[in-house]
Amino acid sequence: MKTFRDPVHNIVSIDKQSEKVLLDLIDTREFQRLRHTRQLGLSSFTYPGAEHTRFMHSLGVVHLTKRFIDKISTLKNIDQKYIDELHDNRMLALVTALLHDIGHGPFSHALEKTTKIKHESWTIEIITGDTEVKKILEYHRSGFSHEVAEVIRRTHKSKAIVKLLSSQLDTDRIDYLIRDSKFTGAGYGAFDLEWLINCLRIGEVNGDTEFGLDLNKGLSIAEDFVMARYYMYVNVYFHRATRSAELIMDKIFQRAIELNNLGKIDLPEDLAEIIIKSSTSKTLTNYLNLSENTIWHYIVLWSKHEDNIMSDLCTRLLNRKLFKEIQIEGNLIDFTEKVINSLKEHGLPREYYLLTDEATSSSYKDHYITQKPKSEGSENEKEASEQIFLFDKSGNGIELSNKSKIINQIRNEGIKIDRMFIPEQIRRLF
Repeated sequence: MKTFRDPVHNIVSIDKQSEKVLLDLIDTREFQRLRHTRQLGLSSFTYPGAEHTRFMHSLGVVHLTKRFIDKISTLKNIDQKYIDELHDNRMLALVTALLHDIGHGPFSHALEKTTKIKHESWTIEIITGDTEVKKILEYHRSGFSHEVAEVIRRTHKSKAIVKLLSSQLDTDRIDYLIRDSKFTGAGYGAFDLEWLINCLRIGEVNGDTEFGLDLNKGLSIAEDFVMARYYMYVNVYFHRATRSAELIMDKIFQRAIELNNLGKIDLPEDLAEIIIKSSTSKTLTNYLNLSENTIWHYIVLWSKHEDNIMSDLCTRLLNRKLFKEIQIEGNLIDFTEKVINSLKEHGLPREYYLLTDEATSSSYKDHYITQKPKSEGSENEKEASEQIFLFDKSGNGIELSNKSKIINQIRNEGIKIDRMFIPEQIRRLF
């Protein structure tokens, strides 16, 4: 038995014989790079403890996936077909849990905006392309890489496995909420994991397989789980200092590309290849070569660049001299014009020194009464479930907001925070 000591789940065990494929995948180059990819990007600018990695998170999701399957397997008074389906696809679920985030790169969101390629596309390419990961998957079973990709795309025939890893109540979401809460030191994301697992149920709702919670025992933990997600977005993921740092990183990439086009700066070769070719299949090796250490190295070099904008932005990020949020007063158009004029007087181009941020998310949606949004992914991808169901003794699923006044009140009300950031010396003028 291979044992990992995890700050969140304590002991995470993987059997060296029956689960050998997991250990082989962990040892691949593609997975080991996740040790150098932080789960929360630049959130450590706000919460110094937020240094945990996607490597740790991925192991945590494997651990929770095992616990979910084991719990469902012990339930009485449920259709045996669900237990059989989970048992037959157990290794598929564990492998997908391990690899679900393997496509994330350094400073994922800023990099995605720069390259115009979503991390999900890189994930699929790593699983199905010319990689160590694919070789191991195919050695385990012919066609296995395609199956794993299908689960990630949410198109696999096993709806139970898809929902286990991608739904409102999935093992990925549960792990990152608890893990992010612990490492940031913010208590907002904490909830009773043990009781949630104890209340787990599975059943059919409108012809679709759904994981849910026991109606009599699970209402409170379902509410806690949704509210934990809500508060983590408001207070951690959308924190103004974190968002300011992310926006500056985005502007650094933008300026680097402009200067590169003018022949005035050298981009990291791997990043340049990705931007020029804009293809996962042609640039996968380049993508895998990138790391946060690589990017930070260039930011240090660029902080001494002769271009004043580039050197200033990089120096600000290195020294945490972030742009500050400014409270909008009066008419938005008039106020924005006033800010732009102040920037001009100080020789600061608005394109790089007036940063606008629209942070949006939703802690809970009920698509029975709202229009389902179009997927940002492939046409072959399906949307993740956005409801939590409570199952009664007869196996009937009741949508959470129909039983909870709290959830009913916030249902379909997304989080939307609009902000404007400017340098501190300009903000002091207002």
